[in-house]
Amino acid sequence: MAFSPFKKSSKCLITDDLFLEVTWEDGKSPEDDSELLGIIEGLDSKLPDGKLLIEESLPYLTFFQAELLFQELLQVYGHFQLKKVAVAHLEGKEVVTEGEVFASPFVLNQDYQTLLHPLITAILTESTFSAYSYQEKREYFENQIYPAYKVSVGTTDSALPFFPEEGEQVKPVSQARTTTQVSPVTPPVKQEPNPNPKTIRRLTVWLVASLLLAVAGFGVSAFALAQLSQKTEQVTYLYQQQKETQNLISAEHQIDVFSRFFLPNYYSGNKEALTDFLSDGDAKYTQPESGTLQSVILEAVTYDSSDKTYQVTYVVAVKQDDTTSSRRLTYTVKASKSSRYGYVITTEPTETPYFEE
Repeated sequence: MAFSPFKKSSKCLITDDLFLEVTWEDGKSPEDDSELLGIIEGLDSKLPDGKLLIEESLPYLTFFQAELLFQELLQVYGHFQLKKVAVAHLEGKEVVTEGEVFASPFVLNQDYQTLLHPLITAILTESTFSAYSYQEKREYFENQIYPAYKVSVGTTDSALPFFPEEGEQVKPVSQARTTTQVSPVTPPVKQEPNPNPKTIRRLTVWLVASLLLAVAGFGVSAFALAQLSQKTEQVTYLYQQQKETQNLISAEHQIDVFSRFFLPNYYSGNKEALTDFLSDGDAKYTQPESGTLQSVILEAVTYDSSDKTYQVTYVVAVKQDDTTSSRRLTYTVKASKSSRYGYVITTEPTETPYFEE
């Protein structure tokens, strides 16, 4: 597979209150590593239309982008290390990391949960932040980092990690890293010609215990990987839900205006009056009704992301002869730049009584 040249940003494209600046290890950046670039391009291809691409925003990432990327790197490599990950903000158009928390190195391993955990560990254990009191560190996370993270990722307070209590033991990043990389070396044991039964029993117990610990370790690793996969799916789902809600909110008023032009024409009894409102599909067979609209009330609008359509339901009061009846009218609407009103109806409207007999 041929990879496109890495498009590193000349300026920060992120407008969030807080975001991240990523520094790669020497020789292990998307510019140097085609496999890493391929992973980033693969993630970008799955992002919804209009979403800022990771490749375009690097070396800066929103918290949402970072979680997607870090989870993917962990799944692909099992262990990955970045030289530094720092919280940043904008002052005018300039990216500033001074005064913000950072983790260096930033380690992705089987203990990784969210990007907040390494940053919490760093601020509580690294000497760089020793001048700040515990209360200052806690308030910094609870009042600045957590709110920005929730907005970006689309999560809730219950999903955020608890900030450790003052005095609670927190293992530094450097210790967590070395304990997973260094294996103890057992000195050679002088063999005895006739080991006694007690020695044999102790050795057997030791071997069984070691085997049980190894099995337990594999189980913990499998559980951790399953949890990470589930969290990635949750983040993607939450983002999609947030995107659909924002799409619906921004379009609802425009659809209502379009419908209020359509409905009087629908009840005019004039087929030609519907031409500008109907798509070329099944909706073109729509037959208008005859009557006089007395009232129009929007009852519901739902958005279908699979085909980018909106289903709308109106409650209308229609006078026919000397009788006025209330009924529900439901149909599907889709945006269309070429249409006169900016939208077209793609399904024939269906009527049902508003009041059940």
